[in-house]
Amino acid sequence: MNEKMSLWYEQPATKWEEALPVGNGRMGAMIRGGAEQEIIHLNEDSIWSGGPANRINKDALKYLGEIRKLIREGRIPEAEKLSLMALSGTPNSERSYEPAGEVIINFEKSSDYKNFRRELDLETGIASVSYESGASVFGENGAKFTRQFIASFPDKIMCYHLEADEGKLSFTCRLDRCNHRLDRVWGNGDEIGFEVVTGTGIPFAVRLKARVTGGSVDTIGEHLVVKDAAEADLLIDIQTGFYNEDWLSAGEKNLELVSGKSWDELRAAHVADYRENFLGLSLELGSEKAKDKRSKPTDKRIAGLRTGKKDPDLFALYFQYGRYLLFSSSRGDCLPANLQGIWNASLTPPWDSKFTININTEMNYWLAESGNLSECHLPYFGLLRRVCENGRKTAREMYDCSGSVAHHNTDIFADTAPQDHYIPASFWVMGLAWLSTHIWEHYVFTGDKEFLGENLDIMAECVRFFDDFLIENEKGELVTSPSVSPENVYIMKDGTRGCLCEGATMDIEILMELLGNFLKSCEVLGVDSEKEGFGDAADSKTAGNGEAADSGALDSCEAIDFSGGADRARVILKKLPPIKIGKHGQIQEWMEDYDEQEPGHRHISHLYGVYPGTTISYEKTPELMKAARVTLERRLANGGGHTGWSRAWIIGLWTHFLEGEKVYQNLEALLSRSTFDNMMDNHPLGAGAVFQIDGNLGASAAMLEMLVQSGDGYVKSGDDYVRSGNGYVKLLPALPKAFSEGSVSGVCLRGGLMLSMTWKNMKVTSWDITRRDGAPFPEGEIVVLVNGAEERVRV
Repeated sequence: MNEKMSLWYEQPATKWEEALPVGNGRMGAMIRGGAEQEIIHLNEDSIWSGGPANRINKDALKYLGEIRKLIREGRIPEAEKLSLMALSGTPNSERSYEPAGEVIINFEKSSDYKNFRRELDLETGIASVSYESGASVFGENGAKFTRQFIASFPDKIMCYHLEADEGKLSFTCRLDRCNHRLDRVWGNGDEIGFEVVTGTGIPFAVRLKARVTGGSVDTIGEHLVVKDAAEADLLIDIQTGFYNEDWLSAGEKNLELVSGKSWDELRAAHVADYRENFLGLSLELGSEKAKDKRSKPTDKRIAGLRTGKKDPDLFALYFQYGRYLLFSSSRGDCLPANLQGIWNASLTPPWDSKFTININTEMNYWLAESGNLSECHLPYFGLLRRVCENGRKTAREMYDCSGSVAHHNTDIFADTAPQDHYIPASFWVMGLAWLSTHIWEHYVFTGDKEFLGENLDIMAECVRFFDDFLIENEKGELVTSPSVSPENVYIMKDGTRGCLCEGATMDIEILMELLGNFLKSCEVLGVDSEKEGFGDAADSKTAGNGEAADSGALDSCEAIDFSGGADRARVILKKLPPIKIGKHGQIQEWMEDYDEQEPGHRHISHLYGVYPGTTISYEKTPELMKAARVTLERRLANGGGHTGWSRAWIIGLWTHFLEGEKVYQNLEALLSRSTFDNMMDNHPLGAGAVFQIDGNLGASAAMLEMLVQSGDGYVKSGDDYVRSGNGYVKLLPALPKAFSEGSVSGVCLRGGLMLSMTWKNMKVTSWDITRRDGAPFPEGEIVVLVNGAEERVRV
């Protein structure tokens, strides 16, 4: 029986969507594992088309008032026509993420091969290929060949180690880039490489250096030639002008440094780093016998699921694979995971493989904190800060507002102007606000006050923007205008279709979350306009000398130029419209109770407050929670959940409706209908399907919500949020019967806590909640809901 937690197959990948991914945050690769020809697809996260551009429409502010007037008067087609001309970015599109290239290896052909195994070991982060070759040009007895690929975080390199047992390695190797033009190609002794510098994109260079044991290595033209070697290492480096002004020199130095280390040293450093930082969370679903299925290839296990076979251990593998994908695409000094993480083989990828911030980028990181990958969250905040900086100009020039704004997409250059000529999505001003809600999440899981202080100004800039941008409706409520409910279309009473609106319900829910988080952050840091003079740069540097504040955290609040921030947040919260219940008993998606053009739409935007938001729950708003369930049931009854990320969101919602069997039905649908054989998310596009990473990451996050849910310990008191103990923890709130037995350890909880738990026959049999190392929350009481009873413990 194979006890390893791995994906494995009995044949090479025939296409990119079957290959196996590796990554170290900045660099990634997809390994096909062919026996006669190997193709490795290379990526580096900063290889993008174009450069930074000012795309703000010069006529936006001139026509904003007229657009708002047309929306208020119900003249939606006119408002949308004018918006397309006056609000759209110029040019209308941002930049796209591009592949670095491919490594193509051609081996001496064998007459046959057997015992083939292609594997991604999630316990070491190593992708491997092994097989036995029959009689060949190497000799009558054949040989056993093994190959191992790592993307090393400590050594900042990718390495392919090839080995022949009782035989010889002979192969040729070259680099390519989607058959696209390369500006300079070289082959020199033991190294080949290419450089791309022309055009408008970010310049970069790819280098591959070989070293062999026995045999020989040389270059012929742009080909690397290895003959009769017992072992070979292919060291791969990619450097770009985004990270290094002299990317050529940086690549040379990195290869020179790494070349002095043996394969065993490189592998050992990679494995040690991987195990220390990834294996902190374990999950088992099903009995010990469930692991017997690991002896079957992964594609056959997925096929079995499609025929109704039960395989709880496959879901545990899928969960850890989601963690693996985030861990491999978002570590250290890199960009956050984009629509495809870092793995993309096309120069024209779907949706440009950008950062779509009307759910997809945020969903990528729902897993980061609870999934014990908090460090993987940090690249997200690096981009967030740059988005906030650029959004100040967009807020001022498009809307004559202070603060900062971003729309529904951004790119490597942190572009904040509207993207596309696409009315259902383009003119939505909540992107930065939603992104910013993650600041509080990172703090409340880690207790890192310094981080909170460093990023308080981002939330403040959002508050400033909405303080200026929101307008009063006829009831005196504050609403967004123009806005949309991503990416849906409504039908007016006269049959007119529309997207633009005032005050979409999702906008209200995001604002409630953002403003609540901002007020809680002010409370934690001892910052309040009335108490501490929360205002200009000078005040922000000196505020916090009192006992209530952490002066170190406040000292890191960079030049917050926003007088009365907490006061204004309270005012806005009071004047937001209430969330309404419509004619079907559902949460209204818009202020008017419109019918939808697509009742089974993939976005479920107006349920943000249920999950990932926290403003709608059985405890706080039971009537809204009942209406929210009706909303979800209507979506599903009309074909909802037809994309992987949407299904992942649905799973998370069912966990908060405490419906374990619904959770399982949708998990099963996700794996059987929306997952490639390499377990990557399968997103429908035209007549085919493409990879999109958010389905994987969102579903893994939802699986944790199935096992445990936690609250941050803050409650609404009058106009403010005050700390009340260390929060609550619900154990097994939505466990399916298919997972009636299992265990988990290393799950992170709000309040700086960590959970280990076992269960059997749907009941918790043991649990332990402890403080995370380094989480400085004060000692307090938590309420633990376990097996239908309530326990109170101090941690």
